[in-house]
Amino acid sequence: MRKSLLLRLMLSTILLLGLATVANADQSDFALFDGSNPANQPNSGAVCSANSAFTYHVTVANWGPNGEVRITYKDGDIVRFPIAAGASFSFTQAARGRGGASAAVRVSNGGSAAQLAGSMSAIGQGAPICISCDADSSGDAGCDAVVPN
Repeated sequence: MRKSLLLRLMLSTILLLGLATVANADQSDFALFDGSNPANQPNSGAVCSANSAFTYHVTVANWGPNGEVRITYKDGDIVRFPIAAGASFSFTQAARGRGGASAAVRVSNGGSAAQLAGSMSAIGQGAPICISCDADSSGDAGCDAVVPN
């Protein structure tokens, strides 16, 4: 009897703890962009956003003259990285979602002569979404609606 009660108590605790555990799997998305294609110039790039904190990754190659890789945040703040002709560059940063200053992040050439081609991706638990600013995708207007260039 005592053994049966102890077994029931253990199983109840395991069941209770098991039901209280919520699994939150990371989700991801990505967008490709090609600023070397004349149809996408001068506003090629991508935008990623999410409903909660996320990590974004950018990888670009410059197929044109010297220029810059510009990161523009939803609140208008920017970070600029120079990129030489024929060079490539990649980085990873954290961003905060849900209406914060970095709820959405855009990569572009910042109006420079650089012809950037690459990818931008995001991973997190807040349903990240990435869109391409290329003409055959969301286009510059679609990206401007999220983060103006």
